[in-house]
Amino acid sequence: MTATCEADLAAGLAAHRKGRLDEAERIYGTVLEKQPENPAAWHLLGHVALERKQFREAAARVMQAIHRRPDQAEFHVTLGDILAAQGRHADAVLCYQEALRLQPGNAAALVNLGNAYSVRKLYRQACSAFLRAIQAHSSCPEAFNNLGNALRAQGAAREAMECYSEALRLRPGDPGPAVNMAAACLDLQRYREAERWARKALRAQPGFAQALSNLSIALRRQERGEEAERWARRAIAASPEAALMHANLGALLVQQKRFAEAETVCRHALELQPGLAEAATDLGLALQGLGRIEEADAQFELASRRRPDYAEPWANRGALRDVEGRPAEALAYFDEALRRDPSHGKAHLGRAWNLLREGRFAEGFAEYEWRWKVTAPPAAVLERPPWRGEPLNGRTILLYSEQGLGDTLQFVRFAPLVAARGGRVIVSCQPAVAELVRSVGGVADVARRGDALPGFDVQAALLSLPGILGTTPQTIPAAVPYIVAAPEAVARMRERLRPAGFRAGLAWFGNPAHPGDAGRSMALETLAPLRAVPGVDWYSLHIGERARKEIRRQGAWLGEVLGEGVPDLAALIQCLDLVITVDSMPAHLAGALGRPVWTLLARVADWRWFRSGETTPWYPTMRLFRQQRPGDWGAVVEQLARELRALAAQASLGSADMQN
Repeated sequence: MTATCEADLAAGLAAHRKGRLDEAERIYGTVLEKQPENPAAWHLLGHVALERKQFREAAARVMQAIHRRPDQAEFHVTLGDILAAQGRHADAVLCYQEALRLQPGNAAALVNLGNAYSVRKLYRQACSAFLRAIQAHSSCPEAFNNLGNALRAQGAAREAMECYSEALRLRPGDPGPAVNMAAACLDLQRYREAERWARKALRAQPGFAQALSNLSIALRRQERGEEAERWARRAIAASPEAALMHANLGALLVQQKRFAEAETVCRHALELQPGLAEAATDLGLALQGLGRIEEADAQFELASRRRPDYAEPWANRGALRDVEGRPAEALAYFDEALRRDPSHGKAHLGRAWNLLREGRFAEGFAEYEWRWKVTAPPAAVLERPPWRGEPLNGRTILLYSEQGLGDTLQFVRFAPLVAARGGRVIVSCQPAVAELVRSVGGVADVARRGDALPGFDVQAALLSLPGILGTTPQTIPAAVPYIVAAPEAVARMRERLRPAGFRAGLAWFGNPAHPGDAGRSMALETLAPLRAVPGVDWYSLHIGERARKEIRRQGAWLGEVLGEGVPDLAALIQCLDLVITVDSMPAHLAGALGRPVWTLLARVADWRWFRSGETTPWYPTMRLFRQQRPGDWGAVVEQLARELRALAAQASLGSADMQN
């Protein structure tokens, strides 16, 4: 009889392993008809019920096995698995511990114990369990992989990658460690590596939803939006009920400023998993982008309640308070975010901008270095050590642009101070402004971004220079002009200008890719009252097709767009009596050229303009016109028109006096 039952169990197990659960269950039942006390049959029947997610039946069957053979560690492991599948992880821990009392080196018990601890966020205990599993079974890939997950959850992404590497060595074709490698690379901002690992996981398992999602995130972080969206939607198709997949797509749509679409996607994610912190946070960002500030704040609050250790919504609430002009509250929220995650880059940057607006440069620029946690420096730059402000003693230093054209024009003013430290200064910048940067004192050479870099010994980002040099609001180098337009270009531009008394240039929009562009740019028609000011000859300070279209539609009073590049724009500004511009590149260009410039600022302006005041230490020829209420450009334009009328009349009188 015993031999027959053993043969039946073997046949049932063979069917079981092939997924033929009905056949396996029938065979195990036959064994129990012959041997009602057979513990192995009860145990295997429990496994069948577990795979069908019939948890009560599974537990009852395994308890029958344990009742008959309480000394079998394997039975206690299975009972733990049943409890864990029901979310009863604390109870599962007790089962795994009993299995380990009976068999201290049981690999399944150790690995699953570590998993139960991980689910409860008891990561140190989890790591201990996985390490015990590795000590007992050094060839267990699950133990290495899951140890990596526990380490990564504690912020040790590099150590986690070593564990994933070992798991892959033991089981080269396993997509699990590969997709986890991608996630660790995302944590470390190594986005190209993350892309490679995600693709490797997909080669092993083409429909792997988490790999599809990680690939999408890696592409999004590389600003490859169209590809990222394609893979994000494939991830959703592979796992349509996974709320986090929808949340990832929502984050991508927010990044692309498709706020209405993002709202729909994030709300669907929250329908699938109410209270999902990531979805609530991205919904808040979408609502903020739509101007629905109170609703946005409510979503950030929901996210912080549902996941108290999640720093992101606290940082977002701080950014909201900053936009609302409530700096003390903003700092409090940023501090709360950092209490939860001391390395949270967005919170550090929020603090930086807040402090810099207050003129607290030493603290602000120190915090501003955290931007490298959000955006990685160019790889070629990192091949040489950073400059900390020490004497250069003849060495060559590369100063590199990292942000927009306006930032390059504003901060290249520090090049002469760097050269004064005894070094040869090379500036790597955008091709559009390379010719103008070459005119700055102390600049020995200019490398256009994208071209091969010349040799250099040390490097520094342009926007890091104020911190490196210990700049304060009182010591900003502001001798202008520090950029010079080519004399021959200025002469050619003068020949193209219309004969008139008072010439003014106008810039009404910035780079649409700028995160704060909606708050600083405006429609050309908003500035139409300026057209009625007598005695002013107007010129567009924009280049490109967008400006041409807007001028054709509603701005014929500005005339044609002159020039095709920033050097042409510099030559035009050199010929004007006044520049009026929103907070964008022409403001910095006019200020660097030392030309009179009126800059229009949102209610809460960029950090460099501080919180109040009509003048700025950055540009002595600049005057600031600030909104008094968020979004209210009308009052600003009215003030501009009044003061421009007086200025144009004064210029007209001066011209008449000269003629007389």
